Amino acid sequence: MKKVGTSSLALQDRGGLGLGGPGRAGDGRSVPQRAWERGFAGRVVAGRRTRGMGGESSGGVRILVRGSHAARIPDVDSLRQETGFSQASLRRLYDRFNALDRTGKGYLSRMDLQQIGALAVNPLGDRIIDSFFPDGSLRLDFPGFVRVLAHFRPVDEEDDGNRDPKEPEPLNSRMNKLRFAFQLYDLDRDGKISRHEMLQALRLMVGVQVTEEQLESIADRTVQEADEDGDGAVSFLEFAKSLEKMNIEQKMSIRILK
Repeated sequence: MKKVGTSSLALQDRGGLGLGGPGRAGDGRSVPQRAWERGFAGRVVAGRRTRGMGGESSGGVRILVRGSHAARIPDVDSLRQETGFSQASLRRLYDRFNALDRTGKGYLSRMDLQQIGALAVNPLGDRIIDSFFPDGSLRLDFPGFVRVLAHFRPVDEEDDGNRDPKEPEPLNSRMNKLRFAFQLYDLDRDGKISRHEMLQALRLMVGVQVTEEQLESIADRTVQEADEDGDGAVSFLEFAKSLEKMNIEQKMSIRILK
C-alpha cells in the first residue's frame, strides 16, 4: 500500500482501488463516488470472476447453469410476469434452488446459501444473504429466491421504453437496483446511511489494508458529500443522486439472468 501523505490517500485491494488526492479520485471521481462504487463493482456483484453460482456476469459473478429438465415450477406464469425472467431462466434457477436444497426441504436456509462460494468469500456476503430473508424469516422459498435475483437481471432497453407507466416498476429497474444496494448499507433500516454504517461497510470491504484513521476519513467524506440536507446521514434520494453518473445497470447485472 502506498504511503499516505497530506495530499494523497491510497486505498488498495485485490482490485487495486486507488483514491488519489485529498478530495478527488485519480480518474476525476470523488472519494465518496469511489467508496460507493467499491460496494457495487467489487462486492454486491463480485467484481472479479468468482466461482460459486456458475454462469458469468458483466461484473464477474458466476451463476450455475445446469442442464434444464422440464422442472415443474410453481406459479411459473405469475413469476415470469413479476420478475421478467424467461421461462428458460426460471428453469435454470429452479434447478439451482433444488441443488442448494440438498436435503429436499422445499426451502432454503441461510446455511444453504452459504454453500455459494462467491458469497462465502464476499466481505458483504452475510448482508447479501440477509436480503433473501426479510423481516427475520428463516425459510426462503423459490419465489422469494427469484425475486431477489431479479434485481440483477439486465435491463432490456427495448422493453423498458415500451413499459406502461401504470404497471409496477420492474424489479431490475435502475431505482430498484439502487434500493437493493442501499439496504446493504442501511443496517438498522431507518431509511438513512449513517457515518457509523458507512464505516462498518468500509471495514468489511477493506479489512486491514488501511488504518482506522484513513477509513474514518473516507467515511466522513463519503457521508458529507452525499448529505445535502445536513442531517449527518445519507437518505436514499441522496444516495441515488450521488450515484447518478454510475452505470448501475451494468454493475448490478448478471447476463445469464434474462
